[in-house]
Amino acid sequence: MQNLRSLFSINHLLAGFTAVLIGYASSVIIIIQAASAAGASTELITHWMFALGLVMGVSSIALSWFYKQPVLTAWSTPGAAMLILILGDYTVTTALGAFVVTGLMIMATGFIKPIVSALERVPPALAAAMLGAIVLPFCVDAFAMLATESVVFIAMLIAYIATKRLAPKYTMLALVVVGISSAIIAGAFDSTSLNLSISSAKWLTPEFDLMAILNISLPLYLVSMLSQNLPGISMIKSFGYQPSVKPILTSTGAATAGFAPFGVFAVNLAAISAALVLNEDVDKNKDKRYLAAIWAGVFYIIAGLWAPLVVDIFVALPSYVGVILAGFALLGTLVMCLQTAFQTEADREAALFTFVITLSGVTFIGLNATLIGLLIGLLYKRLFK
Repeated sequence: MQNLRSLFSINHLLAGFTAVLIGYASSVIIIIQAASAAGASTELITHWMFALGLVMGVSSIALSWFYKQPVLTAWSTPGAAMLILILGDYTVTTALGAFVVTGLMIMATGFIKPIVSALERVPPALAAAMLGAIVLPFCVDAFAMLATESVVFIAMLIAYIATKRLAPKYTMLALVVVGISSAIIAGAFDSTSLNLSISSAKWLTPEFDLMAILNISLPLYLVSMLSQNLPGISMIKSFGYQPSVKPILTSTGAATAGFAPFGVFAVNLAAISAALVLNEDVDKNKDKRYLAAIWAGVFYIIAGLWAPLVVDIFVALPSYVGVILAGFALLGTLVMCLQTAFQTEADREAALFTFVITLSGVTFIGLNATLIGLLIGLLYKRLFK
């Protein structure tokens, strides 16, 4: 009976719920925009959101239960932001094929230790510069809304500043509420079209294309590893745990590869949101905090089952609200990236090359700006070492 009660601790439940709520509020709109960029219909997006919720939920529950550590998985928000910029050049099935390859690459990383060592040798400044260039346009577009949608933008800006000051954990949730409220007041949100049905999975046979692997799989893999998995491992260690890196990478990679045909683009370790199930507020006894990650997994699955409602809410929002939400959601990431990219003098010029080239959106011999920017930055760093 005591063991049963420990499973239903209100602290664990609330921590898990908060982690999922904040994760969804801060990035669902970006995931939807990425899927739309690939040409996915609203119906197909709901199937993909179901698969993502299910895989994140099951992986969080299984890894946390087996290792008795809070191992929270998540989709890659920076990865999704990158996909918005590049998926328009490929078909849905080709994109799914690229996601399969990304999963296999993550899985291989778990088996081949030198790959992790090689990734750890990528200067943090260059990785941050690449990621910063990916998210900057979203932030700029959000602030550009001041010219055309000034009332809504100012209302959301005030909400952002106020909650950042008073309750920073709930900033994005407050922005979602203000965004929906403004759309309702303006008569631009049709709640009658909301779908309350339970979702399901849908298989699409992936197609494999070499250029898609180079331009989607490889950049997505790098972003997932450098902005999610490696920081996620460091986050878990910072709270006194020793995570089992190999099984975590192999299992999340296998889950990504296996469920990519259902729309799972990348399942990784949660980085920043992981702190919500790792800190002392969850439980003074760190050996019990894994239960919070298990509850997060349960709420992931619930969110996946109700994917039609989640997707319809965000799709029903006016496009300008989505633009503002996406921009504000990525501001924290942008600050962190710019700070890391240009902090060290020895890496500053190489980081600048990476940043500017990635931001340019240039393509060369079929390679996209994300990959070219990182490669030239690495070359510059090597030449002037």
